[in-house]
Amino acid sequence: MYFRRVIYRTQKGNSALDNLKNLLFALALIWNFTSCKKEQPNPQQPDTQLMLASPDSTIVAMDVSSLAMILRKGVIFKNREGKDVSIFDYLRKSGINTIRLRTWVGSDPNYNTDTIYKLAQLARKSKLLIWLDLHYSNTWADPGNQKIPQEWNSQDFELLKNDLSAYTRELMSKFQPDFIQLGNEIDGGMLWPVGVISDTANFYGLCREAVKQTRAVKPSTRIIFHISSYHNADWFFSHLNNHNIDYDIGGVSYYPKWHGNNLDSLFQTLNRVQNNTKKRMIIAENSYPFTFSWADWTDNVVGWDGDLHPNYPGTIDGQSNFVGEMMRRTYSLPFSSGYCYWEGVWVAFDGPESKQGSPWENQACFDFSYKALPVISEFSKKD
Repeated sequence: MYFRRVIYRTQKGNSALDNLKNLLFALALIWNFTSCKKEQPNPQQPDTQLMLASPDSTIVAMDVSSLAMILRKGVIFKNREGKDVSIFDYLRKSGINTIRLRTWVGSDPNYNTDTIYKLAQLARKSKLLIWLDLHYSNTWADPGNQKIPQEWNSQDFELLKNDLSAYTRELMSKFQPDFIQLGNEIDGGMLWPVGVISDTANFYGLCREAVKQTRAVKPSTRIIFHISSYHNADWFFSHLNNHNIDYDIGGVSYYPKWHGNNLDSLFQTLNRVQNNTKKRMIIAENSYPFTFSWADWTDNVVGWDGDLHPNYPGTIDGQSNFVGEMMRRTYSLPFSSGYCYWEGVWVAFDGPESKQGSPWENQACFDFSYKALPVISEFSKKD
C-alpha cells in the first residue's frame, strides 16, 4: 500500500439556490430516471440525429455500472467546457455507441436487476446499445472469484443449472439487450466449485443452458463469452468451438498491469483467434490513468509507473494517447471488432476522506471536478 493524502475538490456555486438545483437534479436522475435527456439541449445536434448503431458494426463501448451510486451522491458531470451534461447523451455524442452494465444476483443496491434496468432504460433513450454483463454471483466475478449466489443451490448440478437458466431467461426477458455476456472473466469457469473449467461436463453444460435461454427469448441478441487475459484466448475459444458452444463474440480484458505491454501481440491474437474460430473478437475491458493522484482515501488499483505501458505515462495526454492507439488498432483489424473502456465514470463520489469511495477515480474519463478529460474525444476517432 502506498502513501495517500487528501486532495480537496473545490465546488462551483455555493449559494443556496445552486445547492438546491444540484440536489433536485440528482434526485431526478436516480429516483425518477425520466428527465436526463432534457438537460442541456444542444440545438446543433438534436437527439433525433443520433441513430442507434448496428450491433454488427464496430462496438465503441463504456462500462458505467457504478453510475447509480454516483448519481445518488449528487455528482453532476461536465463537458470539456465545464458545462453540466446528461451523462448518457454526452457519451453518445462523444462517440460511444454501447453501454456495458453488470448485474449481480440478489439485492445489492448498486448492481441488482432493478437498479441496472433503470440505467439501461436511460441509455436506451439516448440511442445507446445495451451490453448486459451477467456475473452469476452476488459480488464481483473475475479470475479469482466465481462464487455461487447464496440464493442458488450450490450442491446439485441440475438444480444449479435450473437456477442459472431461470435467471438468464428472466434478465433476457426484462432487458432485451443487444449483447449479453454470459459470465465475467471465466478463464477458470463459473459458479465454483461446480462449474470449474476442468469439469468440462459441468462448465460447458452451464454455458449451453445460458445460451439456450438467451436464444429462446431473443435470438438476435449477440452472445459474448469473456475471459480475463488475451494470453488464454487461443485455448479458451478453440475449446468453446470444439464443444459446440453457440456464441457470437469473444472478449478479452487488457490491462498493462496484468497482461503486459505488447500491443502487437494483443491485436495479432485477436486477429488469429477470429480467423480460427470465425467469431468476432473484441477488447471487452481496458482503461488507463490520467494521474497518480487521488480524490479520496480509497486505494487506487493503478498507482505507479510499473502498472503502465512504458510508452504512455500516467498523465492526461498519456491516457488520451493510449486510448487513441487502442481505438486505431481496433479499427485496423480486418473484421468488425470492438473496444470497451471500463468504468469511465467511476469518479470519487463519496467525499475526500472516504475509504469506501472509488478505486478507479484516476482512470475515469472525467477529472476530480467531474469535468470531461481530453480522452473523451478519442472514442469518435477511427484512425
